[in-house]
Amino acid sequence: MENINQTEGILSDHTSLLDGDQLNPLSDVLFIVLLYKNEEFKARAPYDIEILGKKMWEWVALAGDGAKIKTTPCTKDTDIVAMVKPFVNNEKYTVVLYSDTPLISRANVLEILDYVKARDLNVLRLKRGFVFNSKYLLNCESVLASENKLFDGQEFEMVNNFDKVQNVTKVLKNMILDFHKANGVQIADDVSTFIDADVVLEKNVTIEPNNHLKGKTYIGENTVLEPNNIIKDSIISNNVVVKASYISNSRISENTIVGPFDKIIDKNI
Repeated sequence: MENINQTEGILSDHTSLLDGDQLNPLSDVLFIVLLYKNEEFKARAPYDIEILGKKMWEWVALAGDGAKIKTTPCTKDTDIVAMVKPFVNNEKYTVVLYSDTPLISRANVLEILDYVKARDLNVLRLKRGFVFNSKYLLNCESVLASENKLFDGQEFEMVNNFDKVQNVTKVLKNMILDFHKANGVQIADDVSTFIDADVVLEKNVTIEPNNHLKGKTYIGENTVLEPNNIIKDSIISNNVVVKASYISNSRISENTIVGPFDKIIDKNI
């Protein structure tokens, strides 16, 4: 992953495969994530705090999937209007969100845009961001709009300390677990099971207590993860049993039993 200080971000020029497709409601949207360095976090840039395999700003960027996404640093003294104007090209709308709202979702963004379009608004001020008609943005000098109270739920809450990071982690963790359970994955214990955002689980996977699936891991059909495994950036094929083992950057072939107590790093088994 590229260093955020050396680039505008790994998602800076990201565009969805749906771009140009009539099914993509964000194809005419510029989506800007403000990399906000909240001084309350003291020792580190909060937008780089990792939550279940993604940095906090990346969770915000996911809400703009299908739009043209840019990232840019800012502080509490930044003139937001002046800063984002140079990014505007031909997009009809510009959505600007701070990097400290990792619970905001694409559904939230679509709802907000529908509200703006239905009322033909030039600017909508959110609790942690703005939505602009891009033509208006290019010609205005400042934002005078009052905050819209319709969009101030937990999705828009600012994460400005590590207690809130912990709370957000719990919410996102449960969302990930619920997603996989709805797709046919059996999870024995929600409390002790941790699954990163980019992990892919096929149907009929069984996950017993105290399993940590990290990074870009793939688990094939009918695989059983017995208790006490850590699997990171690895491919586990179909019909595998993993027993109390550590697997990193490796590939496990079908119909294999791993462990107990194996340590597999950079291998094909």
